[in-house]
Amino acid sequence: MSKVLIISGDIISSSMGGVGVRYWELARALTKSNEVTLACPQGTDLHSDLVQLVSYDLENGDISPYASQSDVIVLHGFVLHFHPYLRELDIPMAVDLYVPSLLESLVWHDKDDQNNWKSAYEEYLRVQIELIRAGDFFFCASERQRGYWLGWLHALKRINPHTYQADPTLMKLIDIVPFGLPEGKPGSTSPVLKGILPGIDQDDKLILWSGGLWDWLDPLTLIRAVGELTTQRPTLKLYFMGTHHPNPLVTGMTMPEKAINLSQELGLYNTSIFFGDWVNYEQRVNYLTEADLGVISHPNHIETHFSFRTRVLDCIWAAVPLIITEGDAMAGWVENENLGLTVPPGDVAVMAAAIDKMLFTGTDSYLPQAFDRLREELSWERVVEPLSDYCNNPYQAPDKGLYLTEVERIGRDKDAFLEQVIRDKDAFLEQVIHEKDAEREAALEYYRSFFPFRVYRWTKRRLGRK
Repeated sequence: MSKVLIISGDIISSSMGGVGVRYWELARALTKSNEVTLACPQGTDLHSDLVQLVSYDLENGDISPYASQSDVIVLHGFVLHFHPYLRELDIPMAVDLYVPSLLESLVWHDKDDQNNWKSAYEEYLRVQIELIRAGDFFFCASERQRGYWLGWLHALKRINPHTYQADPTLMKLIDIVPFGLPEGKPGSTSPVLKGILPGIDQDDKLILWSGGLWDWLDPLTLIRAVGELTTQRPTLKLYFMGTHHPNPLVTGMTMPEKAINLSQELGLYNTSIFFGDWVNYEQRVNYLTEADLGVISHPNHIETHFSFRTRVLDCIWAAVPLIITEGDAMAGWVENENLGLTVPPGDVAVMAAAIDKMLFTGTDSYLPQAFDRLREELSWERVVEPLSDYCNNPYQAPDKGLYLTEVERIGRDKDAFLEQVIRDKDAFLEQVIHEKDAEREAALEYYRSFFPFRVYRWTKRRLGRK
């Protein structure tokens, strides 16, 4: 049984985002064969009999007392950037790459002043490179993501003769650990929206947006589509489960304000469209089981192609049929598994038609039994297996320190040059000191040899004066 330290860069609490959920569930799943400690920035209000929960400061704290006692460290994002000493502990390190954060940042900061954003982006890029250079084992969320990260690994010389000979498939270097699902089909514990929230009646048709309002998503097309339908479908209601991220460090998102403003302009705010703050993780089941349809829409950009929309999985867990925009891995699931419908990005009319079909006119838009199979296939216990295997038998990558990037090589050569300059200077100074010492010693010897004669002459002069 290995001692595993999982270090989350996002908050772990009763109200947490997808990253926090991932590390909370990974920690619990890994306890079946490991002794697990989960490091939570800012502490946590959650409790576990299986996982040791510890608090740490993401940007300034020292987590080495826990890390030094571990057999393997699991981390992601900016954790290594703020805690670089973890690289010096000589402990196998598993790096999670499930969030393509650099691609998200391209969308998030698209309207920023490029002169200001350029330096920040270069810093993000450096952090990502350092992480890939430091890891021993990597895991991501999908085969599509694995292709993306294999390119990174190759460019940064982590794919090389040593890693290839260790495993020609490179699965020992990078494997797939998608977002998972809790065991079993969920059931409601209490009503939360229908007949409870003013404006949403018991018999209304409820669309649920089950995640956050991030700038790389497109709730605006959905809002406009609902606006087109409400005159003929007055029982149609839309609820956003997460408006503002519970982590106070996640700031600068413009989409929540845009979505609220648009719903107000269309006269739908708090009549047909409703915005929640952020649903408690354990309470989300009650919202999911009341939903008649789940919708996630996004624009057509590079982040979409490599994304893994984790909150879509909650809809699969609760057997909520889906409408999703084409372009990401989840859209392929919806199409191939008959979980609902896919629509082109930004097309309000097609989105409205799809909603009308799913909720009012369609009879064969999805297969309920498909959810049961996927729920079992995507259980946390199953999806965690590649990471569990690594934690059970952790190893350090065979190529660590053997293949230098150009920056590392230049740095090494520069250090070697400076070291030689210092050596040569020290040798020169030592020679100068040696020569000066020899000259001083010769001068002293000269004065010593004439000392008695000089004393005699001095004494004679003194006596002669008297």
